[in-house]
Amino acid sequence: MTSVSDFYAQAITRRRFGQWGLVAATVGVAGCGGGGEGEEPPVVPPAKVGALELLAGALGGGGFALQQGAMARLPDELSGPAFNSQGDFQFVSGTYDCRVGRRSRQGMSSFSPIPSAFHGLLFDAMDRYLVTGGGGTIEYLQGETPVRLAGGASGTGLIDGVGTGARLFSPQSLLLAKNGLVYFIDEDSQRGFQTVLRTLATDGTVKTLLPIPHGSQLLESPVGGVRRYTHSSDASVPKEWAELVLEGNAYQWRVLPSQWAFDQWTPLQKVQGAADVYWAYSGTQGGPEFSIAQIDLSGRSVAAGWRVPGGAVAVVAQGPSQANSASLFVVARSGLWQDGSEVVECRQESTGAVVHRWLGLRAHRGEADGQGLQARFDFMQGAEALHDGVGGLVLLEYQRGSSSSVAPVPAVRSFSASGQVSTWAAAPRGSRLAIAYGHLVGHEGGTKNTLVRTPMDGKSAWQSWTSSSHVARNRGEDVFLRTDTTGRLWFAKRYSPQPGTGDAYFGRATGNSLVGTIDANGQVQIVAGDPQAVYTPQTYPSLAQRPWYMDIADMAFEGGSAQVSWVLCNRVELDGATSFVRFHPELVRIDSQGTQKFALSLAIDPKLPEFYQEPFKQICVLPGRPGEVFLSSACGVHRWSQAKGLELLAGQNEPTPGGVFPGPLPGGLNLVKFLAPGPDRNSLYAGSENSVLRLVLPE
Repeated sequence: MTSVSDFYAQAITRRRFGQWGLVAATVGVAGCGGGGEGEEPPVVPPAKVGALELLAGALGGGGFALQQGAMARLPDELSGPAFNSQGDFQFVSGTYDCRVGRRSRQGMSSFSPIPSAFHGLLFDAMDRYLVTGGGGTIEYLQGETPVRLAGGASGTGLIDGVGTGARLFSPQSLLLAKNGLVYFIDEDSQRGFQTVLRTLATDGTVKTLLPIPHGSQLLESPVGGVRRYTHSSDASVPKEWAELVLEGNAYQWRVLPSQWAFDQWTPLQKVQGAADVYWAYSGTQGGPEFSIAQIDLSGRSVAAGWRVPGGAVAVVAQGPSQANSASLFVVARSGLWQDGSEVVECRQESTGAVVHRWLGLRAHRGEADGQGLQARFDFMQGAEALHDGVGGLVLLEYQRGSSSSVAPVPAVRSFSASGQVSTWAAAPRGSRLAIAYGHLVGHEGGTKNTLVRTPMDGKSAWQSWTSSSHVARNRGEDVFLRTDTTGRLWFAKRYSPQPGTGDAYFGRATGNSLVGTIDANGQVQIVAGDPQAVYTPQTYPSLAQRPWYMDIADMAFEGGSAQVSWVLCNRVELDGATSFVRFHPELVRIDSQGTQKFALSLAIDPKLPEFYQEPFKQICVLPGRPGEVFLSSACGVHRWSQAKGLELLAGQNEPTPGGVFPGPLPGGLNLVKFLAPGPDRNSLYAGSENSVLRLVLPE
């Protein structure tokens, strides 16, 4: 195989811009492939120059975002949500980007990075916020700096002692009692992981009191003491309530009479001012919502009716400013990092049980058609967007269905230039789409080598169109489709490693990298690459020897008199044969004179999760703006030109979700799910937080 990239550049240019006699009826542009002219001008809502506008869908999702001093977006991984004695709220969140979130009683909020991944616990009697970083220690935060309070002693098993002279294993279910001690459950690894009850004093003294059954959690008693609720998966462990009592010099568990519905309600916290009444929740983990009620130990529902969306719950507690005993703050989350979480207040009002959102804005996913903000999308698994040639979009939602009992399924939907959202009758086939030759074309998933298509009416069934081994997608390969400004359909197949190490990623996967065209009759022609060149982890070329098309991530077609094509390459550097080192993002400009390559700079922390690793996701070009290329990153939209290089237009350079905030650019963006040409030369469409946004470019 010839490996000289200029040879392939010239080949792609000759084939791309030759005289193919294309039919005049070809429809527009696919994906981020570039511009085209429709038959009639679109009806577009008024746009503000240099602004990010919400056009359709609903905002909400995970991230670290502040707006007007309040926490507008919260991550999903909240731990240790708690109030101190002054009414200040605090928690820890994040695994790859660990921060402490604070909201003062006066309403001022902040997110502050902390040096490593900690798990939040609670406030102690001295209003110090306790955290654990694993490794058998408990710290407290002094600002953002952790200070060791207890744990860390060498040896085996659990050791009582003071400060670093104590040994802990896995502190859980912490409870601050009226006597100022923090009670917690720990496991003794030297005794078959027997669970025991221990205490932590403000000076760091740790004491072990007595065993506690598996499946227990600690709750406050009516007098500020300690109770346990036990509901173990082990059938031999009784389901019961018990109170911690000191008889003589020995601690014991005194079982309480109870008619509690163990298989229905799980207690959260003691109701203030009531003898034996507890806040409790009922619901399936991962379900669409859960119920909250006040239940006493006789099994009687004292107050019920709070219904909170989400499939997971963590109690925050009642702040000291809230004198009403019928008020509780709860973290509601779906369990999905994309959705984020929100803190809600459940309280009793004259109108009944009311749930008020207090902090954050969870994702509002759905599947409703309609005009503009009345529509609902589900971009949880991502979306593909195709410019429809008349100012709107054809959208492929990879998965939706969260608003009903129906299993999540993909869907094809139209978004018109006027903001109308409609769902196609025909369910999608495949996960790669393009608009070409008057049809919506799809690439069948898996190892299939078939392209299917359906008319653009949104009603007709899919039909098999053409087959070729060149478009088959095997392990380690990705295939995408794009349409150029003449209507010609292009495909690119990329065999490339992703972040990972050695055979853990590569395995025995083999594949090749190709770029080609498919004409109106379904004939496939290879433009770049050798179908016979099959690569393995051991034969994958080094960066210096690898042609540009082997790292192709997206392509766009500017057209014009110069007939310019653009290629985004996320170039992969390996250490030796198989170990990923870093990406070197690059733009390649192709015309009849050959290629020009431009390095892109966007630093990505290699410790971040895999879905963030590729610096840039998509590119687009707009008609009437030659030499400008628009790119999407994890949480940003950028513009590149040879004169100015890379500029941030919207969102942020950091890959941390920050929430969508319409308004003057750069505004704010969460995870960017798609990027596509807008209705005119001055705007782009972007998908983020289950919404369609328009980015109106500054002049």
